[in-house]
Amino acid sequence: MSVKWKSMVTVLVLMVSSTLLSGCASTWVQKDPDWMAKKNVPVLVGHYSVVSDGGADVIDLAKQVTGGNSFGDLSMETYKMLKTSMASFGFDLKTDKRRAKKLEHLKDLTTGNSAVDELLGSLTCEWHHPKTANREFHHIMAGTSLRKEVVNKLKGPNKKEAFLSASLNIEDQDQYLVFKRYRVILSVQILDQKGVAIFQAKAEGFTGLSFLRNPWSEKRIQKALADALAKLGTVKVEEKVSTFTTL
Repeated sequence: MSVKWKSMVTVLVLMVSSTLLSGCASTWVQKDPDWMAKKNVPVLVGHYSVVSDGGADVIDLAKQVTGGNSFGDLSMETYKMLKTSMASFGFDLKTDKRRAKKLEHLKDLTTGNSAVDELLGSLTCEWHHPKTANREFHHIMAGTSLRKEVVNKLKGPNKKEAFLSASLNIEDQDQYLVFKRYRVILSVQILDQKGVAIFQAKAEGFTGLSFLRNPWSEKRIQKALADALAKLGTVKVEEKVSTFTTL
């Protein structure tokens, strides 16, 4: 084999290795060592949202109109799954609409008709937990005063309470030209009373392949999130929360 071909093979091996390593690193958990052993830590959910870039599936919408589940219904189910998962890490998630809404710059726009609002949510494929703010805070840069401002607005009488912001992003992916699937990416961060991150995690999961269509009904998103959370439960918890990790 010539030197040229050996160089090309080496480059290909490095590219494949890099891809495999980046795939493995797509799920990780970090927790502050001072919080590792703590159990049942009260956590106020300041923000939780679900967004899909796939758009609405016509058959899913038709099912909803005739009494089927909406995008909001499946999103609420994902929140319940998140709550169960966070309990395994020692966090007890709670909601308080009155406090969470203090973070909002703009009020939620609604029609006043719950059925119409649910249909609009399914059309846009955007949802946030109704008892949390529509403003996320897990992308705020570490070390800035903005984190402290967020926490100060959310604080209640319990000085041991922490504060969570999380999002579930759903990506529509084509596979082998005629098949489709969803990739879900969960990002979670929890801040303490000083606005310092004590926990953060990221996980991804996938649905099975679907021919031509990519419906979000039939529990497909929930199964993908279950896949992501299962991975989250098996990775080694890093006993340090990085200030540079991107969620």
